Amino acid sequence: MQAPSRAPMRRGALAQMPYVWLGVGAFIAVYITVDLNKLYALRYGMDLGIFLQSLVNFTHTGSTFNWVERQPHLAVHDSWLLLAFAPLVRLFPRPETLLVVQVVAVAIAAVPLCIFARGCGLAALPAQLVALAYLISPSAQGWAYMDFSENVFVPVLVFSLAIAVQRKSLVGTLLLAQLLMGVKEDEIWFVAWFSTAGAIWYDRRLGVATLALALVNGAVYYAAVHAAGYAPAKPQYLWWPSTLPQDLAFLAEVLAPFAFAPLALGWRVLLAAPLVVEIMFSGQWAYPLARAGTHWTVPLVSLIAIGAAVVIAKYPRWANWAFGCAIVMALFFNVTVVHIGRHLYPPDTFGYARARAVALSGQPAVYTPDDEGAFVVASPDLQAQLINRWAPPKNPKPAWITH
Repeated sequence: MQAPSRAPMRRGALAQMPYVWLGVGAFIAVYITVDLNKLYALRYGMDLGIFLQSLVNFTHTGSTFNWVERQPHLAVHDSWLLLAFAPLVRLFPRPETLLVVQVVAVAIAAVPLCIFARGCGLAALPAQLVALAYLISPSAQGWAYMDFSENVFVPVLVFSLAIAVQRKSLVGTLLLAQLLMGVKEDEIWFVAWFSTAGAIWYDRRLGVATLALALVNGAVYYAAVHAAGYAPAKPQYLWWPSTLPQDLAFLAEVLAPFAFAPLALGWRVLLAAPLVVEIMFSGQWAYPLARAGTHWTVPLVSLIAIGAAVVIAKYPRWANWAFGCAIVMALFFNVTVVHIGRHLYPPDTFGYARARAVALSGQPAVYTPDDEGAFVVASPDLQAQLINRWAPPKNPKPAWITH
């Protein structure tokens, strides 16, 4: 007996998710508003300035050099995909541009997640609830509110790649895998890991082809960087997590918005081990990596969302639980300002105007970690520097406004 065709579902997939489109629109509107508030209050960290200055410099000189890392950013991380946004930054060379890109990238990922859930066999409503659980989760909201990171493109690419793998499209799989590996070098090794697993347990042709592509990407990147005389970022790892109780709480926090559904996959959850190790076994860092909303957690939470869709396709009623759990987590455990008891920052109008004047001046300017919010605004000025990057601020600002 021939299996029923999924073509009608594919053709009408985008029209069968009205609640997802509503959620995407609301997410974009809310987070552009709160991100701009954070920017005008000079609360963004230096990472936003790193990426903006790198792209502005690229449009002028062809180099991704920035004054925070004091070397080309592509020598630190294999993030060539970001160069696609260089023309946009050339037109609008200011941090607002990257903030809008970040919010839209995080939000629009809900669309391919919903399509993937439909492909798993879910009806329109529960598939949309899974996608909305992703949008509402503290993780997605944290990514939209954090300093800009290349990892914000991981969800939309991973969910789209999952669709291509689900449909066993070799061309689609290789194309999306290549784009994903252009986000950051660790994605190369994640792709290699899951390609190997896919070749063993899913589809040998897809798995072997994608593994070969990953190995080529890794060899080319590291050979090119070393040939240019640079050393890419090399995190240090521990034999055992240094903050295990908090790390276990983190796993509960990122699983809760999906009603812990991926745990029903049984032994297959072990395939997530490399993603867990990267953030839980890391050495000393400026802040704990295994915390909801940090850019390091994006690959793991994206994988959790995919696992949730697969499991909920078998138990559709769990979609209601995921949606409800995501709301509870957003109201009481959110990592952003969109949380009961928190308020928007008071804008620093004078400080923003002064930093914006520097951005337009093209004159030398030097900032310290106490002024990194001003550096972010001034960073389109290729002479603006931030020194003593790793020094703790002498006058740290409170993380939240709660009164």
